[in-house]
Amino acid sequence: MTQKTTKRQCTTNCTESVTCVGETDLELEEFSFLWTVKHYSAVRELKESIKSPVFHGSPKLNHAWQIEMFPKKNVEKLSFFLFLVDCGDVHHHHSKAKVVKANYQISILNADGQPAVQGAMKLMEDFDLVMTEDDCIGWGHDKLIKSTQLTNPELELVVNNELTILCKIWICGRLKKTIRNGGNNCNPPVKKRIMMAKDKVLMNIGKMFKESIGSDIEIRTNQRVLKAHKVILMAQSSVFSAMFSANMIEKESSTVEIIDFDDEIVEGMLEYNYTGATGCMQERAPELLRIAEKYDISGLKNDCEYQLVDNLNKKNAAAILIVAHTQNASYLKQRTLEFINLNKEELLKSQSFQDVLKAQADTCLLTDLYFSQQ
Repeated sequence: MTQKTTKRQCTTNCTESVTCVGETDLELEEFSFLWTVKHYSAVRELKESIKSPVFHGSPKLNHAWQIEMFPKKNVEKLSFFLFLVDCGDVHHHHSKAKVVKANYQISILNADGQPAVQGAMKLMEDFDLVMTEDDCIGWGHDKLIKSTQLTNPELELVVNNELTILCKIWICGRLKKTIRNGGNNCNPPVKKRIMMAKDKVLMNIGKMFKESIGSDIEIRTNQRVLKAHKVILMAQSSVFSAMFSANMIEKESSTVEIIDFDDEIVEGMLEYNYTGATGCMQERAPELLRIAEKYDISGLKNDCEYQLVDNLNKKNAAAILIVAHTQNASYLKQRTLEFINLNKEELLKSQSFQDVLKAQADTCLLTDLYFSQQ
C-alpha cells in the first residue's frame, strides 16, 4: 500500500506570523552578439582560426568578449569558442578559471534567423577552459556541428555564402540580501500596492463626480442636471472629445443634452467614465450598451457585452442577439450565436424565439444565424 504525500498548507499569512522576512536575489546581466561570417566557402579552407570583432556586454561590467571559429580544428566538425579578452576593472590571474560566473550558448541561425543548431547552455567551468597564447580565458564547443550538416542545403545554414552565429551570455553578479520586519510591520507585496494605489485614484476621481468638485460641464437629462468634467469625458469618449474640441454649441454653452436615455442610464454612463464601474450594470446592461455605442465608450461597451454573455439564457437569447446586432457588439453576437446553436433544437421550436427573429426579417440577422450553423 502506497503512502500518500500531502503538501504542507500555510493556514495563516506567513509574513504576519514571523518576526523577520529575508530575501536573497542574484543580479543577472543578459546580452547577445550576432556575428556574420561572409564568403564562408573561402573562409572554411583557411588553416588559421577566424575571430569575431570584440564585443562588450554593458558599461556596468565592461567585460570584452570575442568568438573564435576553428574551421579546420576538426576535419569532420566545426568548433566555436568564446573568449574573455578583457575583464575591465576586474584584476585576475589566468590560473584562476572562474574570472566571471556566467552561462553561455552559441547557436547557428538558419535562413529565417532562427537557431537551427544550438549548443547546450553551458556554465563557464574549469573542464571547458581553454587558453590562448596571450592569456585569454575561453570556453566553447569543440564539436558543435558536423561539416556535412553545415553545408546541407536543406538546413539552410549557409545562406548567400554567409554563416550567422548567435552568442548569448548570462553573467551572474552579486547575491543581494535584504531583511525586513515581519508581522504587522511587513510591507504589502508590490502588486497589491499597485492595486491599492489604483483603487485610491479611482475613488478620488469618483468623488469629484459624486460631489461635483471642480466641474465645468452640465449634462442635462429628462429630469436632472448632472455635473461633470470635460477632460474626463474627452479621455473616455471620442464623441465627447470631438464635441468639446470643435466649435459646437456644447463647447460654447458647457452644456450637453441627453434626453434619449433615462436618467439612470446617463448617470451610470458618467459613473463608469470616472470609476470604471456602475451600480446599474446588472439590471440595465442592454441600455448601457446602447449609450456606450452612441458615445464610443469602449470600456463600458466591453463590460456590457461580458455582462450580457453572463446573463444569457434560453428566454433572452433572441433579444440579446438583436441588441448585439444593432449595437455592433461583435463579441456578444458571436457568443450569443454559439449559445443559440448549442440549444437550437429547443429554441427553434419556441414560438417566442421565432417571433422575435421574424421582427428582424428586414436585417441580415437571420442570414448570420443560418451561416453560423454551417
